[in-house]
Amino acid sequence: MELQSLLILPLTIIAFLALLTIIIFIHEYGHFSIARLLGVRVDVFSIGFGKTLLRWVDRKGTEWRIAALPLGGYVKFFGDLNPASQASPEVTNKQSAPATTQFPRPGQEDELAQSMTPEERAVCFHFKPIWARAAIVAAGPFANFILAVAIFAGLFMTFGRDFYEPVLGEVIADSAAGDAGLEAGDRIVSIDGRELTTFKPIYDIVLLSGGDPLQFEIERDGQRIAVEVTPRRIEDIDRYGNEIERWLLGVRPDANAITFKKYGFFESVVEGVKELGRVLSVTIRFLGKIIMGKENADQLGGPIKMAQYAGQSVMSGFDESGYSEKPSFWTMLKVSLVDFISLAAVVSVSIGFLNLLPVPVLDGGHLLYYAYEAIAGRPLGVRAQAVGFRVGIVLLASLMIFVTWNDINNLISSFS
Repeated sequence: MELQSLLILPLTIIAFLALLTIIIFIHEYGHFSIARLLGVRVDVFSIGFGKTLLRWVDRKGTEWRIAALPLGGYVKFFGDLNPASQASPEVTNKQSAPATTQFPRPGQEDELAQSMTPEERAVCFHFKPIWARAAIVAAGPFANFILAVAIFAGLFMTFGRDFYEPVLGEVIADSAAGDAGLEAGDRIVSIDGRELTTFKPIYDIVLLSGGDPLQFEIERDGQRIAVEVTPRRIEDIDRYGNEIERWLLGVRPDANAITFKKYGFFESVVEGVKELGRVLSVTIRFLGKIIMGKENADQLGGPIKMAQYAGQSVMSGFDESGYSEKPSFWTMLKVSLVDFISLAAVVSVSIGFLNLLPVPVLDGGHLLYYAYEAIAGRPLGVRAQAVGFRVGIVLLASLMIFVTWNDINNLISSFS
């Protein structure tokens, strides 16, 4: 046990860096691959920021970098001044020009066109049509979604899934479900009008309830009964032993209603897409609950929490208390690997979603500017773009400070 404790910190760091590297690479490779496909020259592909530790140049002239700070990455296109796709001084004609993703004033595109060769214009990101620029920008987040689908599909195809019917096996005494009159053996037909075929959606519905009453339709002894149940907020622990708060009913599925299914390739992909949709739906609705004040914002986590969960997922299979009999090393390793790559899928979805938010400096902000250009027939003015970027940086920095503060507070609480 002492050896395991000594390994936690280095394994957490290694797992966190591996997780970030995989997800960042896939995100940036999405931008890179579509840019190459649409004929844009890519000058730099970097994993991480800061001092370059390793670099090489491929046959098409792209410089690949691995940098010292692996907390991000970027792809720099021909014609960019920086990783935010700000046009170079040659494009803006001002060394001190504010950050923009488009030509800031009418006629500037023509000025640049005269200063570049036809070959350079053909491979310059800023000369590509709006749809091409938008496709390149959107490719990063969508690559994260594709990674998540691939992971989910791989897990379903390799290990299959357990399905529990929506039948209650246990109703905990003095719980929300118990006080509402639910009983073991009840079949949940629907909740708030949503029909159920498996038990799993119950967890999502309760998680996102915000403490609002839920209208259950149950089947008991051949009769349909309407029951109102109000979830309760309780202090609990997650599967890794971390203290959390969440809404609970106090029910468990019937262990005798297990079915197991292993999927073929195409079924796995379909189920992977469905799982992506579920994770996105839960994420969006959960954020909505926070905005409406029905969930605590202190549940939002940042890099420290991500690192913590990465380390815990890697170690999860080696906790022998979770097995009915002593497992083999390979069994424990398999459990840890599945946990880690499952976490990678969820984090990849989160990063893809975050980048699509319409905040300048994020991919979604670029897409917002391109949408304006497409509708108005001209780019957004330079001052408006500059203000947008400054606001975006403030918002992003504030979010990072807030979630990091949450992480630190939660970490301190776990040791108190």
